[in-house]
Amino acid sequence: MTEKVNQLGNSITGAFKSLKNKFKVFMFPELKEQLIDTNIIEIKSKTKKAFCDFVEEESAQRETESPEYVSLRSEPTALMSTAQLATLHGKRVESHVVLTKDGYLLTLHRLRNSFEEGNKIGNFTVLLHHGLLGSSADWILLGPENSLPYILSSGGCDVWLANARGNYYSRGHVSSNVDSLEFWDFSFHEMGQFDLPAVVEYIKKVKNSDEKINFIGHSMGATAFLVMLSTYPDYNKYFRIAIFLAPLAYMSNSGGPLKILTQMAKSPPEQLLKLLGEGEFVPNRKIPIWIANKYCSGPDMYCVNPLLFLSGSIPEEHKWNKSLRARILYHIPAGGSTKTILHFAQMVNSEKFHKYNHENEEYPLRLVTVPIVMFSSNGDLIATISDVLRLYFSISSPIDHYVIRDKNLSHVDFLWNPHAKVLVYEKVIDFLSNGLNLNASKANEIMW
Repeated sequence: MTEKVNQLGNSITGAFKSLKNKFKVFMFPELKEQLIDTNIIEIKSKTKKAFCDFVEEESAQRETESPEYVSLRSEPTALMSTAQLATLHGKRVESHVVLTKDGYLLTLHRLRNSFEEGNKIGNFTVLLHHGLLGSSADWILLGPENSLPYILSSGGCDVWLANARGNYYSRGHVSSNVDSLEFWDFSFHEMGQFDLPAVVEYIKKVKNSDEKINFIGHSMGATAFLVMLSTYPDYNKYFRIAIFLAPLAYMSNSGGPLKILTQMAKSPPEQLLKLLGEGEFVPNRKIPIWIANKYCSGPDMYCVNPLLFLSGSIPEEHKWNKSLRARILYHIPAGGSTKTILHFAQMVNSEKFHKYNHENEEYPLRLVTVPIVMFSSNGDLIATISDVLRLYFSISSPIDHYVIRDKNLSHVDFLWNPHAKVLVYEKVIDFLSNGLNLNASKANEIMW
């Protein structure tokens, strides 16, 4: 009994001594080296060596398996939302919530007219729709001087930025949880069938005007627009002109890693769905490193990014500076469904523009009567010149097919190339202002 009491007393004494030393270190940090807690048991040398060996082994393994990342701590703007970035850039921004007929809640960002003297474009209403795995933020990552929405806004336009279901800004639903497979049961078909019509109706209601809308869509944004107008031809009357940047519809010549999925896309096996995500596409936002290393030769931090990987848009190191790189890698992918990716893969395989799992149900593009301008580049692996040209001749009112002859202008460079303002946007604005004035011969001329 006496021995136990002594042990308890020694334990209490030791505990108070340890607490006393910790308090001294807290109050007087300079004493830290002098006050070593004598109650801490020294790790035996063999155990310590085994622990160190384990850490070194793990570190070596992570170096070969994990991608390189960009530190966001030194780039605080990379963490900002669309509204925060626009506010930081000195723009008047509004966030609106749109309810679709099938219950999805979409965020719609609006940049109010901020006309600057000498920069007159026109008093147009312009709706911009992001591309594959993107969001409204994609359009403003180049900053206040070079981003297309800001150029349009300062030129007198009322600019609206759409967000498709499933991205960061559109993950609400009246009855389905975002973690359920039911929520993610959509492709770009539903974006054209439900999302865009709801956005158009909302804009018309807010503006309370018969003014026609001007549409600019990148990649999948153009796809959804074509689905909407071929499904609901009456919506053609609401648009003045449409401008497509690297549109995805016919994809028989698409290359890059997206082609890997084509043979498995029609009836995806369980293993593929587990790899890609059964609902949300790669929810951890990374392509598995072993796949990235096999099909991509660029730096890991780009190759594991789902959008850059699938589109084959791996930039040269000098193209994006540190700040722009941080913003892009933080904001993309913004989210999307595996079904959307598989739908595109099916179209690569079928060489048709058709509904999901129904390659014989092609979208009737002859019903799309809005005047349309298309942009493409010979550096784009998935929206190839020949496929865009096929789309151009499939619609009823083509205006122009403007080809940018630059093998370094990839699918995402229409948005994020540091020189996009000169290479792309100046021509976009020219078509927006004067495209409808082109004569009949010009309207059928293909720009090479």
